[in-house]
Amino acid sequence: MTNDAAQLEQRLVQVFNMVHSSPETDVVLKKRLSVTFLFLPLDVAVRVDGSNGQAASITSGNEAKTAPSDLTFQIAGDIAHAFWQGEVNPVQAMMAGQLSIQGSLVQALALSPSLKVMQEAYRGLVQQG
Repeated sequence: MTNDAAQLEQRLVQVFNMVHSSPETDVVLKKRLSVTFLFLPLDVAVRVDGSNGQAASITSGNEAKTAPSDLTFQIAGDIAHAFWQGEVNPVQAMMAGQLSIQGSLVQALALSPSLKVMQEAYRGLVQQG
């Protein structure tokens, strides 16, 4: 794994641990979803499992790749950083083949408020260095 890929994975694990910690406010926990984010060809995978509704379990690497998920977002590695910075429109990325979703589109759309919170947390980590 390259340094960029390792840094992306580390940041996303931090972001997901911050954002997916409260059953009162987190959509993944409320809806009891498991969600995987795959970044190819960077070979980065991070999974958020909120299926118990109480606390999210965050995994990465092979464990995240092989565990079943309700939703899987596959994002082109060359736009990963820009996506998490909020500089990429998800609909345009889908139309350009840079983003694909496996699973229920309705469930994916329900996560859109969380995406903005995750992007804000990611930007904060980037600013911290």
